[in-house]
Amino acid sequence: MKTLNTKVSIPSPLHEFHGKQASVIDLLLTYIIAAFTTIVILHLADNAFTEIYKFLILGILAFDLSGGVVSNFTKGTTTYYRENPKARTIFIALHVIQPLAMIWLFPDTTLVIATLSIYTLLALLIVNSIQQPVNQRVLAAFFTTLGIPCCFLFEEIHVVAQLLLLLFLVKLPLAFAVRW
Repeated sequence: MKTLNTKVSIPSPLHEFHGKQASVIDLLLTYIIAAFTTIVILHLADNAFTEIYKFLILGILAFDLSGGVVSNFTKGTTTYYRENPKARTIFIALHVIQPLAMIWLFPDTTLVIATLSIYTLLALLIVNSIQQPVNQRVLAAFFTTLGIPCCFLFEEIHVVAQLLLLLFLVKLPLAFAVRW
C-alpha cells in the first residue's frame, strides 16, 4: 500500500492534468476510469457514427472528461491550479471546446447540449469565484445535484451525449472549481 501512495514527478507537458507531483494511486485511478468509461462510451456509440474520425474525437472527449473528473479531485491537480491562477483561467476558458465538440458530434441535440453546457459553465464560474472552500463545496454540490436530473429531462438526447454532459457537470463545478 505504501507504494501506491508514493509521489512521482509528472513531466511538465502533463502538469495541467496531474500537477507537478501525483501519487501512484491517483494516477492509476484516473487512467483506469478514463479507459473504462471511454470503452463504455465507444461501445454505446457503436452505431452512432459512420465516420471513423468522429468516433476517435468521441473517444478523446470521453477519455478527457472521465479522467478529468477523478484527476480534478486529486491533491496534485488541485495544488497545481491553486498555485497557478493563470493556468486555472486558461483551463476554464478551454472548456468551451468540449460542448462545441459534443454539439458537432450530436447536432440534433444542439439546444439541449448548449443549454446544459452553459448551465455547467456558469455554475463553474460561480463556484470558482467563492474564496472559502467550505462554501464552494456546498454550492458545487447544489449545482451538480440540480443539473443531474436536468440531463434526463430531454428524451431526444442520445445516451452518449447524456453521459458526456453528466461527466462535464461533475468535472467542472464539483471536481475542478472547488479548491479541495
